[in-house]
Amino acid sequence: MCITVGLAAALLATVIAAMAALVKRDPSMTVMVPVSFSMDAPTAVRLGRSGFGFEILNPKQAANREGRWRIDSVDGSLKVATSSRVFILANALIVIVILAFALYVVGQLRGVVRTVGAGQPFVPENALRIRRVALALIAGELAGSAIVFAENYYAMTYVPVAGLQFDAWPSVDVASIGYGLIILVIAEVFRIGTRLDEEQSLTI
Repeated sequence: MCITVGLAAALLATVIAAMAALVKRDPSMTVMVPVSFSMDAPTAVRLGRSGFGFEILNPKQAANREGRWRIDSVDGSLKVATSSRVFILANALIVIVILAFALYVVGQLRGVVRTVGAGQPFVPENALRIRRVALALIAGELAGSAIVFAENYYAMTYVPVAGLQFDAWPSVDVASIGYGLIILVIAEVFRIGTRLDEEQSLTI
């Protein structure tokens, strides 16, 4: 219940914030977007921790260290200062869809939990609910990958930052797809269990 209330409150707050941003254009507004980037740094400089400064290496030292470790790519979030209503609305809609999607999945799971708590797990609705959760997990992963790719592409195309090279490529978490397939199998188990439970009831 607390999760549902929290998600509903976050959804309402996002809708209100999006409407306010569309009505009043604020040039200082920033939007957080996920990005992946590589960093161009001189080979003779090893970046140090905050407060410890930097270490300048001669070419021989740099070559030795280069072979042992290097930073290829970094994932993080980028604050984009923008007054574009289209960009703000697009990102707000993404958040709204994600929250509505989460509410839908939680609602399906709550339905399953209620029947289990009532001692009737093998009802026809549960197999359908679990199947919906599995399909939602798979679809959510694919959609999330597409969204991150689009945000990365936007940063790579429109946000120049000296010394950084933004990357953009679709990346799907295979593990999440696998979890979705496993849940589909569980849904099939519930469907068979429901059928057997009905047959046993008719026999009695």
